[in-house]
Amino acid sequence: MHPTQQTNTTRRQRARMNREQRRRLVPQRGYTQILSPAIEGGRLAKAKASGLKISPKHCFDICRAIKGMQAGDAIEYLEAVMIRRKAVPGVAGGGNKKRARGGARKMGHRKGRIGPGRYPNKASAAMIQLIRSAMANAEQQFEDEIDPEEMLINHLAAHRGRIRKGWIPRARGRATPSNRYEVSIEIFLETRAAMDDDGDEDLF
Repeated sequence: MHPTQQTNTTRRQRARMNREQRRRLVPQRGYTQILSPAIEGGRLAKAKASGLKISPKHCFDICRAIKGMQAGDAIEYLEAVMIRRKAVPGVAGGGNKKRARGGARKMGHRKGRIGPGRYPNKASAAMIQLIRSAMANAEQQFEDEIDPEEMLINHLAAHRGRIRKGWIPRARGRATPSNRYEVSIEIFLETRAAMDDDGDEDLF
């Protein structure tokens, strides 16, 4: 989706804006979301990883599962997924829906009333590393002002990257293409403001 569609601005409104106002409507370089300078400088920490050789479907399901959690709780959840104590709900489908070649229709139901689920080990490890990277950025940016483990995952998205082409050798000199997508992940950790007893704004 184009940034102008996200902010509901028309061409006439953009024509009246100056260069600085138009620049604020464009996502930050390397990210797909618009970052406000005030939020970025005060309460937002970010991190990204590009060219990961993991499954895009697993990343999509993990992003849906942990978005909105605190950073510390998300790491504990993913560590439990890696040892098969908790499952990630399977939502992302694949293949022909009529033939049910893949996706949630081919996954077994797991404990905890989550329905179809899986245990993506490799994608969970990559996601934990990304969350810890964002927490380290928060520690360096804000020092002792906030606790990175209590920061909320405000935005977490995975995108398909370039295609890694491959071939499977077959009989009689033939070959079948075996292509896989690389994945790019971005995460924003945010601290929300709370009002204390004196009416002052406090960060947590």
